[in-house]
Amino acid sequence: MVDPDLPPELDLFSFLCSDLLHHIARQLDLHPGQILADLGCGRGGPGLWLAGHAHADLIGIDFSPVAIAQARHRATAFSVDAAFAVADLAALPLADECADRAMSLDALQYAPDRVAAARQALRILKPGGRLVLTGWHPHTPGDERLPPRHRHTDWIRVLRAAGFTDTHSVNTPGWDAAYQGIYRTALTLDAEPGTALAGLQGEARRRLPTAHLLRRVAVTAVRT
Repeated sequence: MVDPDLPPELDLFSFLCSDLLHHIARQLDLHPGQILADLGCGRGGPGLWLAGHAHADLIGIDFSPVAIAQARHRATAFSVDAAFAVADLAALPLADECADRAMSLDALQYAPDRVAAARQALRILKPGGRLVLTGWHPHTPGDERLPPRHRHTDWIRVLRAAGFTDTHSVNTPGWDAAYQGIYRTALTLDAEPGTALAGLQGEARRRLPTAHLLRRVAVTAVRT
């Protein structure tokens, strides 16, 4: 279902491809002993892998108790000093300036108040710390064929409104092809009702008709 070039220990069921994973690693520029906050960590795979390869520590936050339980279970396999908590991204249970780096993979876009969630990321970062997030931008802002939450997405504007001053975004055609390919592959498989695959198939049917109207971006923002 996912990019075969991804490290197998990630055990992903997501839209992450190997090229994007390595771009995130370069942008984070994690160093041994630093702390990475994974905001919307899910089952923890990417954050655990990135922290493990950098010999850094990890804090994972997600709204799902099930995902957090799985992340805690998986942490031992990565030999990472990791802590996980169930919380809202707009109300992080973390101290000010406690993290050297933060990331949010396809998660911040679902926050009801994206600026409030981005301010929380800014708050927990040390001066000079950086946030790397991924999400979707419309090719044409305001396109009414898109779901309302995607029509006017502008991550640079969101992050600057939150207080980040040094921001830039990157998009490659391969990242767009990866998530569209996962949707198309999912629709070719047999799925039992109520399973994660069945849920992905329903999402694919809803989103594929407008997928070409969006581009996936990776945005890096620095707390100055």
